[in-house]
Amino acid sequence: MKLTLPTLPKFPNLRKLPNLPNALRASPASRVALGLVGLMLAMLLLIDVFVGGFLPQRGDAERRHRLITAELIGTRVGQALQRNDPAALRTLLGASTRREPQLRSAAVLTDGELRAGIGPHAQQWRLGPDDASTLDNLRLPLFVDGRRSGELQLAFEPHTPRSLAGWLAEPVVLGMGLVAVLGFVAFQLYLRRAMRYLDPSAAVPERVRTAFDTLTEGVLVLDVKGRIMLANKAFLALGGPQATAPTGELATELAWLMRALPSGAGVPWQLATQRNEALLGIQMRVDADPTQRREVVANCSPINDGFKRARGCLVSFSDVTDLHERTERLREAMAELHSSREEIRAKNEELTLLATRDALTGCLNRRALLQDSDRAIAAAAQSGAPLSCIMCDIDHFKSINDRFGHGGGDEVLKAVAKALGRGLRTGDLLGRYGGEEFCVILPDATLEQARVIAERLRADVEANAGSSVRHLADVKVTMSFGVEQCGAHAAQFAAIVDRADQALYHSKKNGRNRVTLATELPAATPEETTAAH
Repeated sequence: MKLTLPTLPKFPNLRKLPNLPNALRASPASRVALGLVGLMLAMLLLIDVFVGGFLPQRGDAERRHRLITAELIGTRVGQALQRNDPAALRTLLGASTRREPQLRSAAVLTDGELRAGIGPHAQQWRLGPDDASTLDNLRLPLFVDGRRSGELQLAFEPHTPRSLAGWLAEPVVLGMGLVAVLGFVAFQLYLRRAMRYLDPSAAVPERVRTAFDTLTEGVLVLDVKGRIMLANKAFLALGGPQATAPTGELATELAWLMRALPSGAGVPWQLATQRNEALLGIQMRVDADPTQRREVVANCSPINDGFKRARGCLVSFSDVTDLHERTERLREAMAELHSSREEIRAKNEELTLLATRDALTGCLNRRALLQDSDRAIAAAAQSGAPLSCIMCDIDHFKSINDRFGHGGGDEVLKAVAKALGRGLRTGDLLGRYGGEEFCVILPDATLEQARVIAERLRADVEANAGSSVRHLADVKVTMSFGVEQCGAHAAQFAAIVDRADQALYHSKKNGRNRVTLATELPAATPEETTAAH
């Protein structure tokens, strides 16, 4: 019998090892060591891919072993078929599965029918009628007397691990893992020693570090990537008792520092490095120490090389908390001073009002009236504008006092003052001249215009003054008026008032509740004037 075995297909290399888990937050030496280990393993895999045979191939040895096993079983099966001994054929297959642990099932087919089988072959056999053999399922044609009489089907254990534990048990995986662990330990020990000499902070002379630490301002030296190259004690003090600034770490990883930056303005040292220009006066509020909030002003200046290119950034932090507090106290003091000044101004206005106004009627008192009238007369004399004076007196005021008492008389005085003020123009002067007598100064008013105003005031008083005092029953209030214009006969205030007063007494003498112009006065002796008064 001649047994012909097909050429089994080549199988690809083992799958790549899964990536090692990311290192925890570790020192720079540990992270560099992990990177070097990864590079070393990658180079080993690349060498194996391009050179071949560098790493042991478990599949090739497995293939050779299974081919030899298949040839031995096939030879014996062929002999049993030639003897036409079915019992021997089943015994042969059973003995083969016991001797070969990786052989799960076997079957012999002749003319498309199963002659003998062992194990759960239907579940283990995965090839179709025309499929080529694989490393797990081998199909061997059987020849008896030079004629193909059937085929032998062998199902082996899967050569590829089906679980994580199986993968980890692979010799190549174990070897690569051991190389990775030993390499990581060796690299880390070496880098720790080497970085003592490469540490930028160690390269800074001690006298320079001491000089930086004596500065009252916080100082931070960063490289072009924003990594910390140097930080003095004043900077660390801003971050609180537990603050650290590890060399080589990004400054943006300091949480307390990032919280203090103005929102929406970007990272100032990054902007200064990118623009290659200084950023000054950055207001910050540091709250790293829960017992005290610090007001800080930061300044960022790029560090340039010989070609004017930014190679880093120098950041200074000035603690202006005391200045800020003094400014706030000064602002509060200024606010209190302003409030006091406003209060003083209001008091002054109140005092001025008390000094210039009649307390009962609210009109100008006599002294204020004299001062304002002198200024009005001087202005009229300078501009040539007319100016008139009205003197008015409440008729029968003594009888009102006798009838309603001084309280009733005061109410009548207030009603009369209100009526007189209601009928005057803006800029006219109204003052209580004395007792129940009032004086009105009318700038820019001729004698005739003053007479019209006086008539209007007289009518308003007669119509409304008495009725406005409602709690005084049946009181009738009228006034008598005398009018004079500033001119040749009366150029001074006293003279104008005297002439208007004479016209007033003429109105009282001739029936009261009327208006008399000074020009209408008849020639009178002083005795008559005194009697009318």
